[in-house]
Amino acid sequence: MEQVKIKSILLSLIILGTAFNALASNVYLPRVDLIKGNSPEVYVLELGVRHWIPDIETFNHFNFKWGNIKTYADSTVNNYLQEEDWDKNNDYPEGALVRGSGAEVYLIELGKLRWIPSPSIFEGNNFGWKYIFTIDDDDLEDIDLGENLTLSESNRYPETTILSGPEQGEVLEVSEITFKYTGTNPLGETSDLEFETFLTGDDDRWRDQGTSYTETYNLEQGGIYTFYVRAKNKEGYYDPSPASRSFHVGLSSYHEKVEIRNVSFEESDFKNDYLTLRNSSDETINITGWIIETKLGTITIPQAIKKLTYPICSSCGNSSDIELGYGDEVIISAGTSPNGVSFRTNKCTGYLDQSSQHYPSLEEDCPYAESSEYSHLSNDCQDFIEDLDRCEIPDYSNDFAVSTDNQCTSFLNEKFNYSQCYASYYQDADFLKDEWRVFLSKSIDLFDNTNDTIILKDNSGLTADEYEYKY
Repeated sequence: MEQVKIKSILLSLIILGTAFNALASNVYLPRVDLIKGNSPEVYVLELGVRHWIPDIETFNHFNFKWGNIKTYADSTVNNYLQEEDWDKNNDYPEGALVRGSGAEVYLIELGKLRWIPSPSIFEGNNFGWKYIFTIDDDDLEDIDLGENLTLSESNRYPETTILSGPEQGEVLEVSEITFKYTGTNPLGETSDLEFETFLTGDDDRWRDQGTSYTETYNLEQGGIYTFYVRAKNKEGYYDPSPASRSFHVGLSSYHEKVEIRNVSFEESDFKNDYLTLRNSSDETINITGWIIETKLGTITIPQAIKKLTYPICSSCGNSSDIELGYGDEVIISAGTSPNGVSFRTNKCTGYLDQSSQHYPSLEEDCPYAESSEYSHLSNDCQDFIEDLDRCEIPDYSNDFAVSTDNQCTSFLNEKFNYSQCYASYYQDADFLKDEWRVFLSKSIDLFDNTNDTIILKDNSGLTADEYEYKY
């Protein structure tokens, strides 16, 4: 069970500079926190860089505490550069609070122990008592002693700033990228600073740039990159929160967020061909105006009706942009809508399949009638109602007892249809479903029946996804 548990914990630090700014504006010491994301990997983050902890033995070796774990989104955790795995041979991380068998508590800084002489100094630096690691005395004695910690620690850590280059999340068409950066040095001149850079997707280690303030890359098209830069002063202090920018080259910022899930391309009637898009990200994405390119033509994703009122009206101007939340899908059909409109499905739209068949079929998830609504009707009528499937429009033409019961048929005709269902349930919080239906009303085939590469492009004309098929 411990092996399973370790894979559910993630150790890291949420941008160290941000972390201690949140704690106190006059504290400049690095921290180590334990945090958890949604993914199973375990990390320790030291000075803004995360390292995977591969097993429970390593976790226990450093006396990390399960109760100190904080939870953050995976997107936050993934912003941090990942380097080599954490190992039992590693030193205790920079910024850790440690003690041996005695009462003395130390901060590890620049690989040395800085004794914290009193509780007032400990608390004055916004440390937490529960975050102290108890380590073996032999391990403690192996660490050199530094200066004692004081109550008012002056800033010794440089800060790094990116001056120019791609903006956060920017999508670029050019491959030559130049970053310019600088830093502030609380212990001397800016000219005393040296810099290190790392570009995920291109570098496998930090690059020592010396006193250079620029770095240029020639990158492959179709890449997703994050650039990191950190300053270091000659006293040995690194910026504990490296500056970073994530950007795309030749790809949409929605790449791997909106996906082409499947394509039905070989129907006997091409008007029944369709494809499905799905939002797999945790953000809401507007896809109206996006382009789908096939070898046979181009599709522009239109607006659709979000809440399909009754009577259904194709010219009432109530269409809106299609916004997909997490897990939402849109089925885009080549043919004509049986109801004359594109729409978002709801808990009543299954009724629409009874009078005019949609392809693929609409989900039949309409609410059942409550027994209290028809308990006053005849037994034959009640039995008939209880035999109805969800979203079934009653056909009682072959049931003599029901068809000759005017009270029963009036109830059936009024109750079991889209109009009445909509009127009864449209205000429910769960009325809308996670699926949209779009109809293109094409008169020619858009999907080749043997092979194609379908390209989904966002409003900027950049590729969000590709889907290749061969028959």
